[in-house]
Amino acid sequence: MTQVVPFCDVSINAEWSDWQHYPNGRPNPIYGEEVIKYGATGLMFGFITLASNGEACWAAQPTMALDWAVPLANELIKGGKRVGVSFGGAANSDISSKFTIEELEQTYNKVIELYSATFLDFDLENGLYNETNICTALKTVSAKNPNVTISFTLPVLPSGLTTTGMGVVNKAKENNLTFTVNGMAMDYYDPSYKDKMGDAAIEAATSIKNQLKQVYPSESDSALFRRVAITPMIGLNDDLSLFTIDDASKVANFCATNSLSFLSHWDLNRDNPSSFSYVDLQTSSNPDQKSSGDYTVAMVKC
Repeated sequence: MTQVVPFCDVSINAEWSDWQHYPNGRPNPIYGEEVIKYGATGLMFGFITLASNGEACWAAQPTMALDWAVPLANELIKGGKRVGVSFGGAANSDISSKFTIEELEQTYNKVIELYSATFLDFDLENGLYNETNICTALKTVSAKNPNVTISFTLPVLPSGLTTTGMGVVNKAKENNLTFTVNGMAMDYYDPSYKDKMGDAAIEAATSIKNQLKQVYPSESDSALFRRVAITPMIGLNDDLSLFTIDDASKVANFCATNSLSFLSHWDLNRDNPSSFSYVDLQTSSNPDQKSSGDYTVAMVKC
């Protein structure tokens, strides 16, 4: 069974009234409760970014320091679930754009320790990062933490990674890292995939596997698939295509059959029903979704 590790924007719907964490708040504990209830493997926390004061923080907010999301991690671990932490994201600068290699090493090691993280992810999609420094720092961090899965979350089309994405892959290979390539299977802006988003995600994962064959020519297809993960955007995408619950089941079956590294989705915050005609931060905008968690449960069942 493939690991199911949804992303979660931990800054959304944060709990501000908890007196123990006032005034800086904490992530909403509902996300930990949902992961346990739905039976997912764990949760990928997003995103650690660069604050205006030059420090590492959550969501570019200096008041949300590096340890801000620890209460949610503790609840997940208590419930037998795994924790992943993702750096970067679409909206803000990654810390690698300013930090030295030594500072990156210290931060990555500290995050692994603070969160007992078993996944360390790098969502690199806006150019505001330094992949050379990331990969150089990870060489030391991986040696110290061999049981932590390193993943690079990269934009992907059904035809595969972009040239920029392949540049990240090659840089990671140059540094002898063991890593997973996680394709963001979403927002293609291609009408031919509007009603076939599940098929598109499967094509994207297969294309990544084929691209990795160029990097690891001696590896079998089954070994290459184990280096691949896929992250569709559930419900309504920004291009107004719709990733359905049936799509979720189809992709999950593919991942299980081919033993992909993990299956994620963007994101747990949105795994709730609504009939909105626009992309909402806390619902799927899929009128056919009946209950909260339908997407995650569909993935876990396969």
